[in-house]
Amino acid sequence: MRYFWERRDPVAEGTVKTVPAAADLKAAYERGRREERARHKSHPVFGLAVALVAILGAGMLFLAAREGSFSNGGAVVDRQLASAAGEAQASAQHAAGAVSGPDQNAPGR
Repeated sequence: MRYFWERRDPVAEGTVKTVPAAADLKAAYERGRREERARHKSHPVFGLAVALVAILGAGMLFLAAREGSFSNGGAVVDRQLASAAGEAQASAQHAAGAVSGPDQNAPGR
């Protein structure tokens, strides 16, 4: 009875193993790198989006640690977003009023 480590490949017993040249190895390595790069193309916008999400996640973890819980950290974010939305709405209304001009709102028109 033969054990698994004593098994021999019947095809390889009559062949002579050759060592590839260094140039062949380097060419095969570079060809493999090019094939993998072509297969794993990434878009810069996708990388930017992932980085922004990671930064936002780190910010949320920081707020959760500083405020003592995720709910308190989320409340801080909610307050800041509500404040920013209010300021943006006021600025947009001011800009719309400036664009329409005072002569269009005049009582004689």
